[in-house]
Amino acid sequence: MMNREEIIKAVNNFRGANREFSQEMGPIIESLIALITPVEAADITALTADQLDALQPGDVVKKKTGNQYHSYMVSYKGEGSGEGICLTYVAAGLIETVSYDRTESGWAYNSTDVCPIEY
Repeated sequence: MMNREEIIKAVNNFRGANREFSQEMGPIIESLIALITPVEAADITALTADQLDALQPGDVVKKKTGNQYHSYMVSYKGEGSGEGICLTYVAAGLIETVSYDRTESGWAYNSTDVCPIEY
């Protein structure tokens, strides 16, 4: 099975050699590439409205801290005003959930809940 980078390279090579394919399938391929490319952020509490709108349950957001990456999974997303989205990070000894609310005027950061895991 190919990884994300190999898929993108193969699609770009194929598109370059097949002009008709590029014109007809280009927008579909770009959308598929966007779906398999995780959102990256330096601050998980400052995601943009476009990023939050695009995320779906099960999607991953990669937060970079120095030289380290942390994966947050979209664990909940409701549709419409009054609903929200939760991104959950799990590591040894810790569960963290960052939540945003969707308001009439757009997305707003709500809170970060941290739950230590007792051994």
